[in-house]
Amino acid sequence: MNEITIHGNLTDEPIIRYSSEAKAAVNFTVAVNRRRFDRQANRWVDLAPVFHRVVAFGQLAENAANLPKGASVAVTGELADDSWTPEDSDRKIYRTQVLAADIAASLRFATVAITKNPRRGSNAEPETVAAGG
Repeated sequence: MNEITIHGNLTDEPIIRYSSEAKAAVNFTVAVNRRRFDRQANRWVDLAPVFHRVVAFGQLAENAANLPKGASVAVTGELADDSWTPEDSDRKIYRTQVLAADIAASLRFATVAITKNPRRGSNAEPETVAAGG
């Protein structure tokens, strides 16, 4: 099973792109702050943050494109490896990113208004509902 959930903050505004077939893809980076308890000093110690690249597709990408920089999110998905060789180099570049299956805004430090997307094939307008409704 290849599943990961990360909780952190967006380091910048998400970048959305569309393929020639009008399929949406969004990319953003989530900074995960880490802490550990130092038993000798009897206190919590902040560690260097870890940065995770996240990619999402389709309706999830379009919805995530509206997240602001600094938003606290939980991302669930799978780890995916990617590699390519730039045109101006013979050196292969490798990266691991989270292929998002779901993205949720954290309500610990913010509130949210939920706007439901219309059902596919429907001409209805998006509907805003109260959180939890």
